[in-house]
Amino acid sequence: MNMTSALLEYPWTMTGSGKPPAVSSVRRPSDIITLEGWSTLWRGLRSGIARDSVFGGIFFSTWQFLHQAMLDWKAVGMNPPPRLNEDVGPLSPFTVSLTAGFSASVAAAASHGFDTSRSRSQCNVLPKHISMERKILKWKRPGNKFERITGIHPLDRNVLFHGIGWRMARTGLASSMIVGSYLFVADQLTSLLT
Repeated sequence: MNMTSALLEYPWTMTGSGKPPAVSSVRRPSDIITLEGWSTLWRGLRSGIARDSVFGGIFFSTWQFLHQAMLDWKAVGMNPPPRLNEDVGPLSPFTVSLTAGFSASVAAAASHGFDTSRSRSQCNVLPKHISMERKILKWKRPGNKFERITGIHPLDRNVLFHGIGWRMARTGLASSMIVGSYLFVADQLTSLLT
């Protein structure tokens, strides 16, 4: 009798179908590995790689473009015109940190959908019996080709850009503070050593 009631309570443990347990019942890493298998440790890897690649590429290309534009703007009135960027002189640490913050905000906006998708995929509980059943049945991942490659679930399309403003503000402020503090410390060290 106890076995039957247990099976009725958790039908997914036998067949891999039915409703999985709540996330709140999985508390320790050993619980997660027991329930979902070792493959859960790299869940969301595709969307994480896509997020980091998009963020890094856009951040550094935008920052380099703005940095070069500021150097060209500073060199406009110089006579004779400088041949190298080093001849222009250093830029203001404040403007450099502001451009880093702006570049980070743009990159955060571009990569926010991948970040949301990664976070949502890590919040799902997928028992290993269901994943084994999907492999045996050769279950095709839902969504178009782009969504399958990057790990975005089609049901997440409506929520991919929720909270984008907060992420842009948070990332821009953090990047400005990191770059500004780095330039401040570097300036203080060079003034002490010279």
